[in-house]
Amino acid sequence: MGLHTEVLTGKTQQKFFNPDEAENFYYFGTHNVDFNKRAELDVKDMDCKEANGKIDELMSQGYGTIVIKNPQGKHSLGVGILNKLNLIFEGSLGYFGCGSMDGPTVRINGRVGWSCAENMMAGKVV
Repeated sequence: MGLHTEVLTGKTQQKFFNPDEAENFYYFGTHNVDFNKRAELDVKDMDCKEANGKIDELMSQGYGTIVIKNPQGKHSLGVGILNKLNLIFEGSLGYFGCGSMDGPTVRINGRVGWSCAENMMAGKVV
C-alpha cells in the first residue's frame, strides 16, 4: 500500500466536542479546586521558583483562592498556571509576572513591571 494508493474512506481523526462540556476541558495535571477554600502564602523569603512551586502545591491540596503576601517586586511570580484559580497579590510584582497562564483570575494590589500577563490564554488580571 503506497502513500497515494491507500483508501482513506471511512478514516478520520476528527473529534467532536459538546460545548456544554467546555468546563470539563482542562490540561493534563490540573487540579480540582474549591474557590471557597482560601490559603495565604508569604513569599518574602522565597525565590520565584520556590514560590511558584508552593502555589502549585496549594492548588493540588484543593485551594481555589490563594493570597500572596510580600511579593516585594519579585520577577516571574504566578507564571505557568493552567488551572482555574483566584490569585491575589498583596503588593507589587516585578517583570514577567502572571505570564503563560490559562484560566486564573488574578488581582494585583500594587504595581507590575513590563510583560505582565504575557501569553495569557484565558482569565483576567485586574
